[in-house]
Amino acid sequence: MLNFRSIRWKIAALVAAVAIVLSALDLWLIPDRTARASEAELRERAGILATMLKEPIGVAMDLEQPPDTFPDTLRTAMTDPLVSWVSVYDAKGARIAAIGAVQAPGSPAGAQGGDDGSVVVSEAPIRSRSGDRQLGTLAVGLRSDRIAQRRADARRTIALQSAGIMLLGLGLAWVISARMTRSMAHIKEAADRIARGDVSARLSLRISGDELGDMASAFERMNTQLRELQETASRVAGGDFTCKITGDGELFAAFRAMVASLQELATRIGNTSSEVASAAAGMFSSVREQETTANQQNAALEEIRRTVEALTASADHIAKDAATVHEMAQRSLVSVQRTAKQTRFVSTHSDRIGEILSLIQSIADKSDLLALNAALEGTKAGEVGRGFSLVAAEMRRLSEHVMDSVRDIRKLVADMHAASHASVLATEDGIKLARDTAAAAAKISDAVDHQREGTARVKTAIVDIVGAVNDTLTSSADATRSAESLLQLSHALKATAKTFRVKPAGAKREGPAPAIDEADADEEPG
Repeated sequence: MLNFRSIRWKIAALVAAVAIVLSALDLWLIPDRTARASEAELRERAGILATMLKEPIGVAMDLEQPPDTFPDTLRTAMTDPLVSWVSVYDAKGARIAAIGAVQAPGSPAGAQGGDDGSVVVSEAPIRSRSGDRQLGTLAVGLRSDRIAQRRADARRTIALQSAGIMLLGLGLAWVISARMTRSMAHIKEAADRIARGDVSARLSLRISGDELGDMASAFERMNTQLRELQETASRVAGGDFTCKITGDGELFAAFRAMVASLQELATRIGNTSSEVASAAAGMFSSVREQETTANQQNAALEEIRRTVEALTASADHIAKDAATVHEMAQRSLVSVQRTAKQTRFVSTHSDRIGEILSLIQSIADKSDLLALNAALEGTKAGEVGRGFSLVAAEMRRLSEHVMDSVRDIRKLVADMHAASHASVLATEDGIKLARDTAAAAAKISDAVDHQREGTARVKTAIVDIVGAVNDTLTSSADATRSAESLLQLSHALKATAKTFRVKPAGAKREGPAPAIDEADADEEPG
């Protein structure tokens, strides 16, 4: 695939452009110069003919010969194939004789004005033999088609020469550019290898005496210096800071400064690695102790939290029991009050029953007295009143039974009244006891509520403390891991520092120095 952007095509295009410009200039300038040279040649030729003819024509005109004799003299000029016409004009400018293939102009001014490119006109003045006066003018016109032919021939020749020169130039440019592109391709390949970081081998570039050779030589030197830098960098990467860096320039100076800084850094690392390990071990031990203390505090707080939760549960049970007792006391108070009310109602009705019994006893006494009187009257009546006496006797028995029942009822009512009075007293004591019980249950409930609130606050505080302790434990664990990692890194740093080889302090010679020997760090606790 053709790459028209390559330098070969650019050089070829440049050569072609130069050749085209030069050919255009030649085609523009040389044919015109050739035409002007041909025109000057024709004018010179016509002038020579006019000079040759003006002498005999002048003699004839000086002798005042008739113009009819002039054509014989003028006909000698027609032997030149380029002569188009020959004409003689008198002193006034009138044509007096002419000969030629075309009609000659009627005046010298017309002859000069007729120079339109097809005829080249040359005039010669005709003077008298004494030379004191001008007898006329002789004009010769030559065909100028030869000028156009020469111009065309010149253009064709220049075009062929330009084409040949262009082809030759393109060939030379192609060959030269091919050599340049091959050299530049080798340089590009070398630059690509250097860009990929491959500076391990020589480039083997062709060194010529031109600028490309100078560039190749510069690439060779650059590759050599980069290879030396790579070897030095490999030794530095392996921990050898004793290598000597040669070369000039800012890059090598910066590399030497970098190696010196790395050497100083390695020395500092070796000097501080043991201190870092010791400090890390101490910090690790301290953090472990803090973690142990925090674990103990966490266990104690967890036990306190469980105790507080048990107290809270007990307080909840006590509060529930107190609420139950208070409710039962309230119900007992209501029941006792209802019983007292019923007892008072019974006592009141027992008094009413006593009154009724007194009335019944009074009626029974009167009935007994009436029955006694009726019995007496029946006895008095004899046989007639015997039935009435029997009725009176029954009434007396009934009255006696009624009085006996009244006495029994009175006794029962008295007992019931006494029992009601005792029940009222007991009910009042029960009411007082129920009220005292309800008040005590309310006080217990309030106390339990206060205790529960206090226990809840204590529990919340303990939970916060436990959370803080857990955060402390987490931080301690993180700190422990960090301290352990720091301790491991310090040991690794110390081991890495031992691999570096640096120049001893005050050393003047190049060469490997003994490895850094630092004291071992304290052993990791636990």
